[in-house]
Amino acid sequence: MNKNEIWHAIELELRKAKKKHPSWPDHPAAQAGIVVEEAGELMQSCLQWKYERAPEEIDQEVQKERMKQEAIQTAVTAIRFLENLNHNL
Repeated sequence: MNKNEIWHAIELELRKAKKKHPSWPDHPAAQAGIVVEEAGELMQSCLQWKYERAPEEIDQEVQKERMKQEAIQTAVTAIRFLENLNHNL
């Protein structure tokens, strides 16, 4: 993905997330917890790709897509954290 594709994917996912989850916690620690949870899912998908299956059993494109989606969702939650930071302090 190039930079424009990355930002486009993040923007689409951000709109989708705000529609699906319009409310956002009012405490920064709760907000950060959501970011951490998404980052944990990204780490999990990376570790599964590397360690949980023999390389010949892994559908590389499926795993790459899973890691990409988790990275995008992590970025989206970080953006929502930043957008709401001033509202709650």
